Amino acid sequence: MVTHRLLIPGPVDIEEDVLAALASPTVPHYGPAWAEQYHDVVGGLKYLFGTEGDVYPIVGSGSTGLDSMIASFVATGKRMAVVRNGYFGDRMATIANAYGVHVHDINGEWGRAITVETVRQALHEHGPFDVLGVVYAETSTGALNPLPALSALAKEFGIPILVDAITGFAGTPLELDAWGIDMCVSASQKAMAAPAGLAFVAVSAKGWAYMDANPVGPRGWILDVRTWRKYAKDMPGYHPQPATMPTGLMAAVNVRLKQILSLGKAEYVAKHVRAAQRFRTGLKSIGLDYLVPDAEATPQVTPVLIPAGHDATAMITQLRDRYGFVATGGMGILSGKIIRVGHMGKANNDAYIDDALEALADICAS
Repeated sequence: MVTHRLLIPGPVDIEEDVLAALASPTVPHYGPAWAEQYHDVVGGLKYLFGTEGDVYPIVGSGSTGLDSMIASFVATGKRMAVVRNGYFGDRMATIANAYGVHVHDINGEWGRAITVETVRQALHEHGPFDVLGVVYAETSTGALNPLPALSALAKEFGIPILVDAITGFAGTPLELDAWGIDMCVSASQKAMAAPAGLAFVAVSAKGWAYMDANPVGPRGWILDVRTWRKYAKDMPGYHPQPATMPTGLMAAVNVRLKQILSLGKAEYVAKHVRAAQRFRTGLKSIGLDYLVPDAEATPQVTPVLIPAGHDATAMITQLRDRYGFVATGGMGILSGKIIRVGHMGKANNDAYIDDALEALADICAS
């Protein structure tokens, strides 16, 4: 298989020592040695989430984590306000609808962060609501929603907040406990730069208090975080999770977490910020522009605007075939209008960025 350098906003190109851990020999998913590694992973994830609560590494994609969060937290018939200013805000609403939750859309412009006032007005005029849902870093547009302020707003209205931080985790500041977030989801393959296959579901003490007081009724088993809490409590030193785990993937995640922890999460965030700034400054220098204003942009992904006279699909094809880069286009209403370039994993080093800029300049000049 031909290999390319990934510029997509996840999954990302991964460091070799992390990949090597993925290929480590299979070990039992139970016993004291396994439990020690499992708790190492959970401890590192709690540090990155900024919580003293619980984090569960559930097998599956980020969407699996969203499914778990909504299934565990929001009972059928409850009213959930969902910020929808991108494709993944739509996905959160779709999952909630699938569980019989009544969703009210708080619509925003694709390519802009939602404003606190827009959300405040919706909560005031269309409430009361039982919960607020928001995507932190909207992968489809590159917009970063103002999560600390939105969490404070939810508290003001007396409702919990559920957060999709699948892209926002690790590459931007995130403090569940300090910001008052009830439940939050991420995944292994984005800014954390580990292999795909694990969803991380974080529950704060405040989130548990709400769930214990507001049971959802029968909602399955393996995706119910109460199941994970029971095993973590009953067998912490031997079998701290309810089912078989991908032990090689957990080993790879553990290696990556130790790398991030040795750097410190503030510096790890700063790496993504510097990468985005370098790329966006370079875009301007070659006559290209990007969709999201700097003050509202997430550092993990840049949506490059397609210049007049060029075609998004053709540009993506040339990036791959002539220059060995894999990028991806816009989603939904942004299809054909942007190329999304990720700055996660190896793609946040200078060589990837400068080579990608040179490739884009050549394509636009031809």
